[in-house]
Amino acid sequence: MKLQGRLAQTTVLLVCLLVGSATMAVAQRGPEPDPIQFLKHALNEAGAPALSSDQETQIKTLITNLRSSLPDGPDDALKAAHEAFDAAVLAGDLATAQAQATIIANRTSALATSRLQASAKFDIDVLAVLKSGGQLDALKQKFGDRLVGLLGALAGPHLIFGGPGFARTGGPGFGPMGPPPGGRFNQK
Repeated sequence: MKLQGRLAQTTVLLVCLLVGSATMAVAQRGPEPDPIQFLKHALNEAGAPALSSDQETQIKTLITNLRSSLPDGPDDALKAAHEAFDAAVLAGDLATAQAQATIIANRTSALATSRLQASAKFDIDVLAVLKSGGQLDALKQKFGDRLVGLLGALAGPHLIFGGPGFARTGGPGFGPMGPPPGGRFNQK
């Protein structure tokens, strides 16, 4: 009976430690970062008026809307085409591999077009918010053409120029580096 009692006490102690550790890990994350903090900094650097609370709300809503409009997972058609391409290459079937390469190129192009169109709309909408608050001219004067890049950073460059399933192996602005799970470089 003593052994069972100690085992129960040890189990309860371990559960308490796990719950405490999880609670501390969540508490250490800190507050959610402000997605427009660097825009506020850029406005200050340009000597432009600060954003009004209404402008902040509008820009944060635009960011949320953009993020929700873009896919958050791998593109199934692109993934299937890559798998078919890999299978064709392994089978030595050049015609099928070339056909899948065309499908991959077309789907990648369609995804890029969609993301760039969403980016253009987002940037123009944010510029309208900044223009209404009188900040746009100061930002243009300070940053010139780099202002467009600054606006794209509001949404996160990975959301505009890539993300899950956008490109095969990633690279600058094209999602995570390395082959995708199940890709031809993974050994089984």
